[in-house]
Amino acid sequence: MNRSLVFGTLAAPVALLCALSAGSQTPPAQEKPAPAAPAASGVPAPGTVPNPPPQGTRIFLKDGNYLLAREYKIQGDRVRLWSVERSEWEEIPTGLVDWDATHKGEAEDAARTREIDEKLKAIQQHERAASLNVDASVEVAPNVYLPDEAGFYVVANGTVATLSQDLAQSTLSKRRLLAQIMVPIPVIASKHNVDLKEAHAKLRLNDPQPEFYFRPADQREPDVALVKVDVHGNSRHITEVNTLAATGETHTKEKQMLLERWVVARGTYRYTLAKKLDPGEYAFVENIPSQGLELYVWDFGIDAPAKP
Repeated sequence: MNRSLVFGTLAAPVALLCALSAGSQTPPAQEKPAPAAPAASGVPAPGTVPNPPPQGTRIFLKDGNYLLAREYKIQGDRVRLWSVERSEWEEIPTGLVDWDATHKGEAEDAARTREIDEKLKAIQQHERAASLNVDASVEVAPNVYLPDEAGFYVVANGTVATLSQDLAQSTLSKRRLLAQIMVPIPVIASKHNVDLKEAHAKLRLNDPQPEFYFRPADQREPDVALVKVDVHGNSRHITEVNTLAATGETHTKEKQMLLERWVVARGTYRYTLAKKLDPGEYAFVENIPSQGLELYVWDFGIDAPAKP
């Protein structure tokens, strides 16, 4: 008991001495306030560093150099710019700027950005399509689904129909053959006419801007074209195939319609039209590598809308 009292008596002066020593020390310096946040407009306030560093616009000077700026604006005879290099606002005389080169550089940067965006969009589209199952149903219209089996389909007026394949006939042009006989030098190309029997296709559509879906049976990447067919009597002329006698190269001559292709799933392709189809006869033709034009085609017809 007495030992505890003695310890307490000795400890009190020591604690008092420590407190006095602590009070005599210089107080620590106050912390500096955090820098102000960038303005809500997206332009950093003067004296702050953008995070992350922005992509700049090049302001070309007449001496051949250029300044990299976050943005700039012309104020009288001065150009006020946010320097990416120094992270602060600067001003230079407008007479030092090569405006033709600056505007040309801005146009090139914009074109490059669009090209990158298109490539990224294509990559994302292929990645999204690769993740889908070819056997999964694809909704082509509200509550309308594409059949799972392989085939060529058309979506018109909210319904799905199957395009059937018809065998076209390839006939050698007798006039071109006679010309080849008259001129023995191999300079005249042979010509084959590719035609379909009957003047009209069995499948008729009254939607001038349908959509098409193709699921090849062998998972190949198809090379198809939509052709406007000419009706001659009781047949439909699709194209003519010219073969050069000297080299064996072939060229086709037909009325192709502008198509845009989309990959909607692995092994499933969607085709959309750039403009509406006029009433008439049409056919999808396919070019097969190392073989040429496939004679089995998918045909259909567009009928004029009924008068009210």
